[in-house]
Amino acid sequence: MQFYDMHSHILPEFDDGAKSVQEALDLISVLKKQGVNNICLTPHFYTHEMSLEDFVKSRNEAFEKFKPYIPEDVNIVLGTEVYITRYIFGNDDLSELSYGNSRYILTEFGYNSSFSENTMNRFYSFINDYDLIPVIPHVERYQTLMENPSIIEELKDIGVVIQTNITNYTKKASMFRRRKLLKLISKGLIDIIGSDAHSLSHNTPEVYREAINCISSKCGRQVVAEMMEKSKEIFENAV
Repeated sequence: MQFYDMHSHILPEFDDGAKSVQEALDLISVLKKQGVNNICLTPHFYTHEMSLEDFVKSRNEAFEKFKPYIPEDVNIVLGTEVYITRYIFGNDDLSELSYGNSRYILTEFGYNSSFSENTMNRFYSFINDYDLIPVIPHVERYQTLMENPSIIEELKDIGVVIQTNITNYTKKASMFRRRKLLKLISKGLIDIIGSDAHSLSHNTPEVYREAINCISSKCGRQVVAEMMEKSKEIFENAV
């Protein structure tokens, strides 16, 4: 089975993730040891702080500088973790923010979001106005979604993809949160996983295999296979 990391801050010297090329390579090396050779680089874009054009230019320049160092046996897709504010919708085209050449785009909202009608309309705007498929990162951080799985069901009904961080499926994680998330996975309400790795001390990817084993043990190996298949779909559409 091929394994995928669909959310990381490994692109060096760009956001609050890897601070150097060497640190980025160390993170990639850790993922490789966990059996992960397919990695998405998704640096933060705070849409109220800079223009889309300036962000894309800076991100692409950082990626070009990093490319010569990427191991040949690692597959990389460049994307963006987009913090959604009203300013993003002033752009005519958002395709440069998606996972590579795919239609999937990682969309982060305020963690206190109530997923009101206004927020839901933003999802519809991505889908209908920009022909993009939103992917919600680290679903566990949204209290409203954790307390109201029916909203996750509504989001999935319109095509939204749900991502969760691997750190929630370790022995060090909150047992209450882990059980709740595993229940959501069992119900098919979480689609893909990511490390959200910033460093070896902040969301370390060292626990990737532990997370996979936990999900496989509690939800079944077939569920893990389905999550990797969805990741593969996004990844292959991106390249």
